[in-house]
Amino acid sequence: MRGFKNSLGSKTVSVLGAGRSGMSAAQALIKRGTKVLISDRERVKFAPEGALIEENGHTSRIFQSDMVVLSPSVIVHNPLIQRLMSVEIPVISELELGYRLTEGTYIALTGTNGKTTTTNLLHKMIPHSFKAGNVGTPLSEYAGKNGVFVLEVSSFQLITIDTFKPDIAMILNIEEDHLDWHKTFEEYKNAKARIFENQSKSDTLILNYDDKNTKSFANMAQSTVYFVSIEKRVQGAFFKDGVLYLNVDREMDIIDANSMKLKGLHNIYNALFASLAAYLYHGDLDIIREVLKTFSGLPHRIEYIGEINGIKFYNDSKGTNPHAVLWALKGFENNVILILGGEDKGLSFTYLKEEIRKKVKFIIAIGQTRNRIKKEINGIVPVYFAHNMDEVVDIALKKGKKGDTVLLSPGCSSFDMYRNYKERGDDFRRSFQKRA
Repeated sequence: MRGFKNSLGSKTVSVLGAGRSGMSAAQALIKRGTKVLISDRERVKFAPEGALIEENGHTSRIFQSDMVVLSPSVIVHNPLIQRLMSVEIPVISELELGYRLTEGTYIALTGTNGKTTTTNLLHKMIPHSFKAGNVGTPLSEYAGKNGVFVLEVSSFQLITIDTFKPDIAMILNIEEDHLDWHKTFEEYKNAKARIFENQSKSDTLILNYDDKNTKSFANMAQSTVYFVSIEKRVQGAFFKDGVLYLNVDREMDIIDANSMKLKGLHNIYNALFASLAAYLYHGDLDIIREVLKTFSGLPHRIEYIGEINGIKFYNDSKGTNPHAVLWALKGFENNVILILGGEDKGLSFTYLKEEIRKKVKFIIAIGQTRNRIKKEINGIVPVYFAHNMDEVVDIALKKGKKGDTVLLSPGCSSFDMYRNYKERGDDFRRSFQKRA
């Protein structure tokens, strides 16, 4: 990467998107003497000193660039991006830029669900590591550093990588998601697969054996492949009779699931992936076990927030697709009052019918998708409409009974009603606390 770094002082680079990723990329480039244009469709509220700015739309100025860096929010199918590519201006993701400006060991993971929990587990299991990607800190913020980077990466970032090559790559699972961004499920799946396309035999790929969409990648990989499974004893990490095991150079028990603070089968997967990656990196089982004993999870991810009149309330606002809802429901027995809905990403809720029939008492539908939820789910369980979180909690308390569980697991993005999933979860907690 030395040639790339040394050439930056003579380059003009356009950064598209003025969010945190874009600002981090711009700052890293300016520090290296690059002429930077930040271009955004809206007003640019903050920019690093020395950057040129264009706001409220992109102009032909970006075609005068030697390179374009995309923030994750910028859709690669945008006609402007397609024009840039057609005139052979290199278009890369902020992830790719950060990779070129750092050095060290890279442990990267992607998947439809479980990424953030697994990233945080792994970061704690490798105490001296830098945590970056979709977990809050763009990789380019670490420009100039040499270390171990634990990275949560999205399909949006992977679709425009070039040289990015993790030493250890993981694909946790793949289900339909982000079809408002990707043209097809196949494109989404292929974008996820790019995480290992530059790997060689000396690198490692960890796949979910139980997920047909990830298991099939083993035949495409040049890297050394390990698996994670809760159904079968595999080479890698597996779950049997309530115990988590590693099976690398020999079979070793990691921990009894009852000793973990994290609950639910989805978190067994997350723990297995993190444990296997950490073991392959440093081989220290004591650190791995200690983290699994003490890590209690993250806000907005099946977070217990309290009880009213014997009705328990859980906040899983991070559950932004039907696959996440399915795994959330698997962690409960029955009598679930499910809060479902939000911004429409073109995903069907019929996928949930069987689990809803087994576990759910009734649904409270919110947001843009509430009519489609009623159409797809009605007849299995009753569906009630709510226009805000105060109405949600009132309906749950009025129609619920002692022993019921209220679960906010929307299966949708939040942008029709909120700025992000955190704001949605916080509003749910606020409404609960008003009535507690």
